[in-house]
Amino acid sequence: MVYRSEGINIALQAMDRFENNAPMQRAGCCLLYNICIGNVEIERTIVNSGGITAILKALDTFATDSTIQEAGCIALHNLCAKSADNRKLAAKEDAIQRVIRAMKECSGSASVQEAACKAIINLTAKNMPNKVLLGEQDGINVLLKTIQRYSNNAVVMEAAVTALRNVCNKCINNINIIKVQTRLGVLLAALENSLQHCAQNAAIQKAGCDIISYACVDKETADILDSSYTSYLQNLQRKHGSAEGDTKLLGEQDGINVLLKTIQRY
Repeated sequence: MVYRSEGINIALQAMDRFENNAPMQRAGCCLLYNICIGNVEIERTIVNSGGITAILKALDTFATDSTIQEAGCIALHNLCAKSADNRKLAAKEDAIQRVIRAMKECSGSASVQEAACKAIINLTAKNMPNKVLLGEQDGINVLLKTIQRYSNNAVVMEAAVTALRNVCNKCINNINIIKVQTRLGVLLAALENSLQHCAQNAAIQKAGCDIISYACVDKETADILDSSYTSYLQNLQRKHGSAEGDTKLLGEQDGINVLLKTIQRY
């Protein structure tokens, strides 16, 4: 079977031999992300055989090919889903920089943006150095641009806002980046727009409220949340907070209440 060590090696050798062949690189990345889902042993075999290096090489060679960028980002997402060691190794090999570049080079591709944001979620999961690195590599601004551009796309918006929440959670470096007025303004405007286009996706609003609550830790930042932002939160509270019997929306209410209390406190 292909997921045995010999099969993985054959696939990686083919990617190496035909490094300038786009269909081969696309197929190789797709094969790697499909066979490693939910199997730590296979993940380990792929990584030990040079799989992360092969994926990153494909991303480098075909930096503007959206199909390869998507496949490579999904492969990184899957390989880093459960393994802290894989996250460290991927970051050491500059995977985070490649994912950010994919978002920049393929900004018009919704599928690349979704895959890249999901890769960021796993690359930075429970890994503070990777969170800091992403912020240093302009990752916060890149995520905000995706959030702004795709605020009417529920799938991309959820992945992007979730990624931004994860990289800001307990990371003071990234919180200091996000809490600048213009960045909070971009985020809140996109969340407001998504209320119109993605009204049924409570996860987007919950993640957005979490980000704002992380940033709203002092009077200066709270002052940024002027009456228009307060109005947005109250509108959100009315829209989702009173949905009787809808358990999917209950978690969002806590985030809204925290923000409203913070605004009132300051």
